[in-house]
Amino acid sequence: MSFSFFLKLSIFFTGFSGLVAEYVVATLATYLLGNAVFQWSLVIAFFLLFMGLGSRLSRYVSDRNLLYAFILTELFLSLLVSLSPVVAYTLAPEPLKLQIVVFLLSAILGTLIGLEIPIAVRLNNLYEELKINVSSILEKDYLGSLPAGLLYSLFFLPKLGILHTALIAGLLNLFVASLFTFRFSRNLFLKVLITLTGIFLILYGIYAKRIYLIQEQRFYGEKIELFKQTPYQKIVLTRYGKHYSLYLDGHLQFSTLDEKYYHEAMVHVPISFVKRYNKALVLGGGDGLVLRELLKYPFKEITLVELDKEMVKLSKENPILRRINENSFYDPRVKVVIDDAFNFVFKTRERYDFIVIDLIDPRTPSAARIYSLEFYRRLKKILHAEGIFITQATDIFFKRKVFCSILNTIKAAGFKAFPFHINVPSMGDWGFVIGSLRDLNRQREILKNFRENLTSVISKDFALSLFSFPKGYFCKDVEINTLIRPKALDYYHIQKF
Repeated sequence: MSFSFFLKLSIFFTGFSGLVAEYVVATLATYLLGNAVFQWSLVIAFFLLFMGLGSRLSRYVSDRNLLYAFILTELFLSLLVSLSPVVAYTLAPEPLKLQIVVFLLSAILGTLIGLEIPIAVRLNNLYEELKINVSSILEKDYLGSLPAGLLYSLFFLPKLGILHTALIAGLLNLFVASLFTFRFSRNLFLKVLITLTGIFLILYGIYAKRIYLIQEQRFYGEKIELFKQTPYQKIVLTRYGKHYSLYLDGHLQFSTLDEKYYHEAMVHVPISFVKRYNKALVLGGGDGLVLRELLKYPFKEITLVELDKEMVKLSKENPILRRINENSFYDPRVKVVIDDAFNFVFKTRERYDFIVIDLIDPRTPSAARIYSLEFYRRLKKILHAEGIFITQATDIFFKRKVFCSILNTIKAAGFKAFPFHINVPSMGDWGFVIGSLRDLNRQREILKNFRENLTSVISKDFALSLFSFPKGYFCKDVEINTLIRPKALDYYHIQKF
């Protein structure tokens, strides 16, 4: 087989590896810094910008040194791509430094990837005329993108995790460097260097999981009891003393230290206004804690819609989570539907007496849909005339505009909206909004219907006090959230009170 054949085969692998490297850096930035749209946009932009710089720099590589430059480029890529997760996690406690490092990683990786194609074209120049040479090299590079995208999202990240995914991409670069060193080069120094790099990366791969858990441990500052990467999110359960905390993609979902303030407020306060207990719907809540509270009432059927089946599986099988949610998924009244909550609401023909929306904050475009005008208008069609719904609505102080956007959007959809908030020490002053098609007499209905015997931290008087807001707290300056103009998403990433 000719040099040209091996070169084009290698370019397919490097194209594959390069795209995976971009995804790895963008995913790390999203996990550790949040704001997925910003991080993915900037990482890819930096990659492309510095790929252009790398292409420009390739003109300074002499014809005599082309092969060595190509091999060294692949060698440096193998190390940098493989080690990028460890570098990122080392700096995770310092967001400003981490953001700078993310951009530096993008710049260096982009420059090295940008060097590959021009050098490969020049190396292949001896074997094919220009029009065939350029098109075939670019073709092989682009062909690597589809399998890279599919494997990253469907297999690498959910099955192997970010560290081993980065390692596989790095090993592909090392394979290419090894192929050309041992088959087409006589440089002993390069052969020794590549052998040592290979030994290092193999040892690194053997101890990768332990290294990763140490880095995760530093990030969370608590003992990790459970760690699982799914196709949709990274699930981490930690323990501090006798208390447990659940994190999704690095964001706290609950701590057993104070979760009952959140979940009792979310269920027992609005349920005081419910007229009948036929069907209830929970959107999100895959940890089973909303279910735990709902099951204290005589609903005939409770449907829980959760996108991530692995989250439900853990909540049903993990002994720690089962103890916390009191085996709520095993109640015969519970029906679990694995689906996107937005899509489910638009597909279902059922009508519900009580709907609980316990989903993540509108920090991603996908999540922001659940807080949109269009979504709430659809909710009216699946809610009984006297039905009630409640949504979590973020921190009312640090995310005031997000809270107000959700409140104003619910009003714009035609609901009577009743906001309240409760201090959850591990999370903040957390806001909720009750939506109803009728006026609610909060004082009369809570005093009459609130079931103190079913709660452990919230009383009738405390429940009534939750509807009081600080003097001067207003929402008139905040726009509603729609699918076309996701203002809640914009507000979420603008750190203004």
